[in-house]
Amino acid sequence: MNKLPVLFVSCNAESLQSQREAGSGPARMIWGKRYESVVLISTDTDLQAPLIVHLKGSADRSESIHRLLGSQGFTPGFQSGKANKRHDLLHVLLSEEPGDLSELRLNTGMSEQEYRRIGQCLEVLREQGVLIICLDDKVDSQLLLHDRHLREMINGWVQDQQWESVMTFKGGSPKIAPTLRLDDPTVCLLNAAFSLGGSQFPQRMFSSGMNNSAWMLSGFGWIR
Repeated sequence: MNKLPVLFVSCNAESLQSQREAGSGPARMIWGKRYESVVLISTDTDLQAPLIVHLKGSADRSESIHRLLGSQGFTPGFQSGKANKRHDLLHVLLSEEPGDLSELRLNTGMSEQEYRRIGQCLEVLREQGVLIICLDDKVDSQLLLHDRHLREMINGWVQDQQWESVMTFKGGSPKIAPTLRLDDPTVCLLNAAFSLGGSQFPQRMFSSGMNNSAWMLSGFGWIR
């Protein structure tokens, strides 16, 4: 199976899932692609460590995520939950509900490199029929993806990656990454999405403006 995309979606999830109409930007991004399961990645400022929530279908996928994170030194929690609200949201985002659904909720306060390690270790899921959606839930409806600063931030990460590759090739010392703790849920999630997408600039951007501003969504897509 071909590698499936990674989507970063910024929206007001509660308002969006109340819609009856499907066929948003994310649905167009994956048109014609088949997936066996969906993994949502979100942030939760009340958590002290990542939490895996099994929502629907076989628990094998959730357990696989638990093992992958454990191999990187993380100690995520694990629990079962109800998929009702996520079903409504995915119906709007994807036009169909997956048979297998898991959610990884990330705590804030880790370092940039820790969020990227999470993305790197989960990237293998893209080759296993898993569609990964990083859900940036903006309850205040302020979608930051229209902000040039966010795109410039990703571009800076790409340039850092290229610089480190050149230095490694020349036998130089790679730049030491800062160990600052990240508190912005959007930046935390975007770091994970960036490494899930192969540490490249996203190949697609999308925006769906609807009549009600609370129903707007925008995002990035890593296709390669």
